[in-house]
Amino acid sequence: MSGFSKAVRDTILARAKDGCELCFFFHPQQLHHRRPRGAGGSKAADTNTPANALAICAACHLMVESHRELALEYGWLVRQGHDPASVPVLRHGSDWVLLNNDGTTTIAEGCVIQ
Repeated sequence: MSGFSKAVRDTILARAKDGCELCFFFHPQQLHHRRPRGAGGSKAADTNTPANALAICAACHLMVESHRELALEYGWLVRQGHDPASVPVLRHGSDWVLLNNDGTTTIAEGCVIQ
């Protein structure tokens, strides 16, 4: 699998509502795989799904890639072998949610910023 299909990209961008899913200050310019594809891609069926993606601005994408432990803590990155749909993610600096493959979100109960 090489990347997100047009339909999946459209679903992710619609969920973002024209704002970066991390900071919400800037227009999202990039789609970020929460669980990295790795060199050569991934054959996992959930790699190119809306639950495994965030629509983010370039500054937030750089921050995620530069601060991987923080990104794992906040669900912006997901460890290999974990299902992205079951890992809560911090969006907009205050909302802990689960990302659903239909483009919706579900509030993740019990999550707090450490």
